[in-house]
Amino acid sequence: MTYTSQEPKRRKNNVFDELSLLLLLPTVSPYRFLPEREILPYAYLNYNSNPVVYINNVPHHVIIVYGSRYCSGSLIGSKVVITAASCLVKRKNEPVIVKVGSNTTTGNGQIIPVVECKIHEYYKHLSSLDNDIALLILQAHVVFGNDVIKTVLVEPEIAIRVGAQVVVTGWGGIDLPAKYLNLLLRSEMLIIDRKACQTYYGELITPSNYCAKYNLEHRLSDNGGGAIFEGLLVGILSSGTDSKQINSFAILTNVSYFHRQVDYVKYKQITQ
Repeated sequence: MTYTSQEPKRRKNNVFDELSLLLLLPTVSPYRFLPEREILPYAYLNYNSNPVVYINNVPHHVIIVYGSRYCSGSLIGSKVVITAASCLVKRKNEPVIVKVGSNTTTGNGQIIPVVECKIHEYYKHLSSLDNDIALLILQAHVVFGNDVIKTVLVEPEIAIRVGAQVVVTGWGGIDLPAKYLNLLLRSEMLIIDRKACQTYYGELITPSNYCAKYNLEHRLSDNGGGAIFEGLLVGILSSGTDSKQINSFAILTNVSYFHRQVDYVKYKQITQ
């Protein structure tokens, strides 16, 4: 995948214009926030005690399989899946397939081969999790239905407020209690302050990602799954949910940061 950094064009102003802008707009931010109004951070996570979720509640969620490995992704078009680049890091040219519309890793669903894996060209640029995003192009269109629905990308230049709760989905693996093996699971997470996240993860935190905390009982076994806020795909699970430490922080790839590049690839698939 060829991604290019696009810097907004800036109009040349004289010193007085710049001073006027500073006086008139002292709190201008390049971002808009979700939710729009400030919120009081949750003192605790509001989560369902049962992490098992059914595909008709998260019909965008897919399983990505190559060799003996699997991870999660989100359907964003009839032939396009978005996931974490780190999901594919251990692949050794094995064929990749995607299954949609299934409640389990072993259950029935639409199985479609992947014809192209587009990993961000600057993946691992600033850190091992920088630009952790990839797009998979499917060989055929999925058949949409109650269990198969594409998700909606958050708009560009959107920041999720600290304290907002997102829902992340993934598959249960052997590191979890046996009753969750192969099942589709959900984990409610709270967005945390970037500085607090950097204290924990250091240089892994870059402009392309952010952090959320989660309950230890609701950790996930894989990465690549989508983080949903109010029906929008705002993040991709990059790393962290296999932690067994009390202070459990996950790293999410910032979907808004890549919106334009992803939208361009989607458009190309529609017009081809």
